[in-house]
Order: sequence, then C-alpha cells, then structure tokens
Amino acid sequence: SLADSLAMDSTLLEPAIPADSVYKLIKAYRRVKMYRSDSQVVCDSLSLLNTDSVIRLYIDPIMWNEKNQITSDSMALYTQNQAITKAHFMGDPILGSEIDTMYYNQVKGKDMTAYFNEGQLYRNDVDGNAQTIYYMQEEESPEVTGMMYIESAAISFYLVDGEMDKIAYKQQPEYVLYPLAMIPEDQKLKLPDFEWHYDRRPTRDS
Repeated sequence: SLADSLAMDSTLLEPAIPADSVYKLIKAYRRVKMYRSDSQVVCDSLSLLNTDSVIRLYIDPIMWNEKNQITSDSMALYTQNQAITKAHFMGDPILGSEIDTMYYNQVKGKDMTAYFNEGQLYRNDVDGNAQTIYYMQEEESPEVTGMMYIESAAISFYLVDGEMDKIAYKQQPEYVLYPLAMIPEDQKLKLPDFEWHYDRRPTRDS
C-alpha cells in the first residue's frame, strides 16, 4: 500500500500542508509512468504537492536521463519551473550507463544525489561505500579496452554534454585496472543488484 511505501523512508513523508493554504496534491497508484523528452520514470506510486514542487516516487522506481538509468528504493525529484533540478535517490541507489549490450558503466552507494541543468545530468554525488565499475574506451572510438573497479567512501561525477568529464574520489580509493583480455573470471562485470531495464523505459507512444 502507499502507507507501507511511505514508511520505508521518513525523509520522503509528504510535507505538512500549511493551514488555510491553497494547494494541489497529485497522487498516482500502480504501474506509474512519467514521460518527458529529457527524462522518464516508472514506479508503483507517486505523489506531488505543489507547495514544495517535489515529486516523490515509491516502490522500485527507475529513472532514465539521456544514456543513464538510476534505480533505488525511493526517489525525490526536485523541480523548478516544471524542470528537474535535483534528484535524491535513497536505499541502494545504482546508476548505470550502457556502452553496449555487454558493458555498462555502474556506480552504487548508500545515498546518491544528482544535479540537472536544463534537463541534463551534470553532476552526481555518491556517498557511503561507493563502488564503481568503469569501462575504458579508445579516444573517439566505441571499442572497450579495459575495466576499472574502484571502492571509495564517496565519489563525485561531473559530466559535460552527457559524457563523463571528471571523477573525484574522496579519502583513499582502492582500485584495480584490467586490460579487457586480462579480466579474471572471478571479477564480476556487474555490481550487485544491477539490472538494465531497457524494456521498461517509457516512450512517447507508450
């Protein structure tokens, strides 16, 4: 139920409505889809209160933006002038970006906050037991040449035009780097719980 899903994270509880205020409250239940040209969302339940312009998503939400997919237990999307400016992902968040059907750049942690400018993701902060699988490619070539696995207390990603520009690891990261032909069999290519949900992504027609 929606009450059960709200109890999952107290930070997502609907804000108190000021007394004698005029407000609009939107709630959606079961197999929710949301489509915008710059981002798409699916979840079980959704609520939006216009007094704070925060869209709250519950139970297995997934968000797509450009080449990126983000999953978590719950999400809060902050909007201004009908555009998403920030998104907070709580409960085992994982961000993935498809290189091809075999290789996906991935990052997960305990908490994740993404920042948007004109609908495009430009920064992503990951806090708490951050893990990254990152595939290296030849410059100006789609060919994958190697894989890096990194663990860090926190990571910040900076993107330009939807492409990775800079990664900042906090404290002392631990990492291993493998040429593609030398990745050991016991090195997993996907982080725990990562799945690519291409078939669930809403389209304008759907």
